[in-house]
Amino acid sequence: MLGSKSFNTLHVHLVFLVVLAVLPLYLFFFIHNAARVPQFECTVLTLAATVAMAIVWVGIEVVLGRWLRLLNQASRQLAEQGNFRVCISKLRYAPLEIRQLAQSFNELADSLERQFNQLRHVEAELRRANDRFHMGAAAINATIYEWDLQTQAVERTPGLLKVLGYEPEEAPNDAAWWHERIHPDDFPPAYAVLSSALAGNSDDFEAEYRLRDRYGQYIHVWERGLIVRDERGHPLRIFGGSLDLTERQRVEEQLRQSEAQFRQIAENLREVLWMSTPGLTQILYVNPAYEQMWGRTCESLYAQPSSFLAGIHPEDSAALIAVLEQKPLGTKLLEEFNHEFRIVRPDGSVRWVLSRAFPIHDRAGEVYRIVGLVEDITQRKQAEVKIKQWNETLEQRVRERTVQLELANAELDAFAYSVSHDLRAPLRHIHGFANALAQRLESTEAIADPKIASYIQTIQDSSIRMTQLIDGLLALSRAGRQPLAQVSVSVRELVEAAIALIKSQTPTDRQIEFIVGDLPTIDGDPVLLRQVFANLIDNAVKFSGDRQPARIEIGTLLGDNTTIFVKDNGVGFQMEYAEQMFGAFQRLHSQKEFKGTGIGLAIVQRIIHRHGGKIWAESIPQQGATFLMKFRLS
Repeated sequence: MLGSKSFNTLHVHLVFLVVLAVLPLYLFFFIHNAARVPQFECTVLTLAATVAMAIVWVGIEVVLGRWLRLLNQASRQLAEQGNFRVCISKLRYAPLEIRQLAQSFNELADSLERQFNQLRHVEAELRRANDRFHMGAAAINATIYEWDLQTQAVERTPGLLKVLGYEPEEAPNDAAWWHERIHPDDFPPAYAVLSSALAGNSDDFEAEYRLRDRYGQYIHVWERGLIVRDERGHPLRIFGGSLDLTERQRVEEQLRQSEAQFRQIAENLREVLWMSTPGLTQILYVNPAYEQMWGRTCESLYAQPSSFLAGIHPEDSAALIAVLEQKPLGTKLLEEFNHEFRIVRPDGSVRWVLSRAFPIHDRAGEVYRIVGLVEDITQRKQAEVKIKQWNETLEQRVRERTVQLELANAELDAFAYSVSHDLRAPLRHIHGFANALAQRLESTEAIADPKIASYIQTIQDSSIRMTQLIDGLLALSRAGRQPLAQVSVSVRELVEAAIALIKSQTPTDRQIEFIVGDLPTIDGDPVLLRQVFANLIDNAVKFSGDRQPARIEIGTLLGDNTTIFVKDNGVGFQMEYAEQMFGAFQRLHSQKEFKGTGIGLAIVQRIIHRHGGKIWAESIPQQGATFLMKFRLS
């Protein structure tokens, strides 16, 4: 670019060139004609030469200088704006040489602008590539370096230095600083690899070693380098990179521990554990249990994956092969394989096994591996055979016992009829003759004797009690043999009917408070269930006879409407006798305290059991008793 100072210099140079061009001619003419030309003529000639020089100077100043100044001014202004093209107004009026010069200058400017744009683009790409290079190296905890073997200077990226806890300015640009931090046990083998490569055995090398960080801890590093040599093969530089392998080493250690644990578990299993490629084309692993179960070596299975089929029992082989052909292992058709079959060991013994297998899928959803487990179920199969035999024997025994029970029931029915018919008649006679004897003695005034009156009363009471026992036995027998009618029964209606019956049989001076809560509807026999609630409520009234008022509550447990209770505020009982009271003829109180046969609760329990329920009792002496029943709701 031309400035004003450079332009003035050019102006002086042009004037000087004009003078130099005219002056020799003038001197030649003057010297050659000095003797012959008069002084006046010389003076005129000198003035003419001066005028000629002035005319030339004015021409240069007017024609060339003006356009040069305009070109200089335009180029300077446009160059400052970054545009090298010449744009001069009224350029079409300039001389041809100026226009040609401007055109050449514009072509040169266009070429320069294209080259500058390419350079800027290349510079931007290099800058981005350099940024990506540094960011990539930092992202993977890597350092890229150039090692000048002549000066031992090292230029390195800061990636791994950050991992070591150093800032780039803290690490000197020499190889010794790096080598000093290599673990003492790892330096000799790493140095041997480098020395071998430098000696000409290879143009590249790689090594793994531990590198000490700022805090004295060691990280695992993998280094790979490329050696640059001169034409004689002497090493000049090393370009390489170092990568942090600490995380990989940790993962590899975890994998080694995991594999060791897997093998420890797998090799101590009694079941056969195996892994294969899809379709059983290659067995990848099988534990030693295969040799114990199949009686064949694991090596034979590795060599020929389908060799296990030779051990399948002939009667089971066809079915197993058909299953495998229909849904081969390792296809999406078979998500899980589960099959029982027999194997024949080389010694001729037969074992039952259960084989299970399932596929393992990769991220794309394709079957990647097949894992299987084979369990020896011979003992289970033998137990199943025994159980089957026992069941058959048991069924036969049940049939025989059923026949015996039917005969016993028939005999019981006959006995019940006999009791009902043969025992009732003598009791009626005893009771009748006792009444007749009492009337006869009254006429003779012998009944006035207290002992005689006591004897006759005992005979009458005993006959009545015996009749009640016979009725109870018959009721207990009917409760166990009577067919059940399964209908929906409202417990509230049964309870209200039982309360109404008891109130009709209770003296008017007896104060009894009945509290009936929400009661459910259940499935069962309404006749038998009516007897259940009648007996329980009657017992509650009887054993709270000395309470004024007696308080009887019937309801369901809070949050459990399947459990019904009958609660009183009577004398209660000791909990150690809770189970005993449901036995026939089992009483916890004397006949003088509370009359009864001891059969009522036994009848209640039998009816509830026949309905698939259960009954139990809770009590504290002198604080009442609670009987709880659990039924299936309708």
